[in-house]
Amino acid sequence: MDEKLKYLDPFIKDKKSWQFFLHQKFPSNKVEEYKYLDLRFLSKRDLKPIENKNYLDLLNIKSLKSLFFDENKFYNFVYINGDFFECLSKLPKSLKINRVKEKKEKKIALKNLNLAFKDKFLEFHFTQNLNKPVAFIHINTNLENRIKQKSIYTNYNICLAKDVKISMIDKFVNYKKNDFFNNNAFDIFLAANSYLKHYILQESEDNLQFNHYKIDLEKKATYRGFLINQMSKISRFDLEINLNQNESSSQINGIYLGKNDQILDHYIKTKHNFEKTYSSHYLKGILDDSSKGSFYASSIAKRGVSKIEAKQLNKNILLNKQAICFSRPELLIKADDVKCSHGSTIGYLDCDAIFYLQTRGFSQEAAKHILLKAFVDEILEKIDDENIKELIEKII
Repeated sequence: MDEKLKYLDPFIKDKKSWQFFLHQKFPSNKVEEYKYLDLRFLSKRDLKPIENKNYLDLLNIKSLKSLFFDENKFYNFVYINGDFFECLSKLPKSLKINRVKEKKEKKIALKNLNLAFKDKFLEFHFTQNLNKPVAFIHINTNLENRIKQKSIYTNYNICLAKDVKISMIDKFVNYKKNDFFNNNAFDIFLAANSYLKHYILQESEDNLQFNHYKIDLEKKATYRGFLINQMSKISRFDLEINLNQNESSSQINGIYLGKNDQILDHYIKTKHNFEKTYSSHYLKGILDDSSKGSFYASSIAKRGVSKIEAKQLNKNILLNKQAICFSRPELLIKADDVKCSHGSTIGYLDCDAIFYLQTRGFSQEAAKHILLKAFVDEILEKIDDENIKELIEKII
């Protein structure tokens, strides 16, 4: 593969990361974390990064802003094709932005590919509580086919200072149709007693989305994530969660909605590195046509890390016999005195429930809609911000 990728040499800024990637290559399904998604096909794509930032004058800014959130209700952080545009953003005054010169990653091939094209990274420091949510808006645009490259590599850090509590949205969306390859890496650090509500909204159509989140939590820090995964041709979310001090807590809820030949892949790895740490992962999936969904969650605790709680649950409904789902909740717990549970279901809509609703005057389609809405509503009820819940209900 090395010779095939020689065309990328002029774009490489971090040679160490590039060498790590060349050694690892795109993972096949023989790599445990990618058991349900073979990525070797990516080696045939044009991986050159989009580097030209001088295209604002080519954009219809008014039309572009239709993708933003209401500035009276949100702070908008605008990324276009992987680059941060502060001139289009509205930032809180207490925010501090630093430039980080180096990051290290040896284990994950796609993260090393991302790092290879970067020599500086932005680090967003949230030092105070905020009166409204932060929204990172990731926009893909090919500018009416003026941009020939088709690969985006976004990378930044999020840091919450001690005792800071904020809500944050990551929105991935297209400005007109494109088939870009997005390979994004985000590191989140939560200092002691900080609290992050994090909503991830995958809305970009037809392209390839690979998003890697590494989340580190200190003493009594809390992470509450909610994921909506839909629309992309292939979309994978990697979440690496490190519970590094006692009473740190992570919870991830969400839903994925597949149709046509979409592939929606989810890998969640949680390390309980300290006693009295807590994790809970609960994802639901609805898969139609010949779409494929997967849930692979792994909670890990070494010997001696006691009094932890780890829960995993995955439920799926298949709407077509051609749809496929893989579900693998996994507990790798070597410690004693723990509370752990995991479960998984895959099946079709309940025919008896459909028949019962039909006897009450509902058509078959209406009956199916009622059952699916109840299935989705149960996970949406875990969102305690009514404004964000309403926003999410509109896009699914």
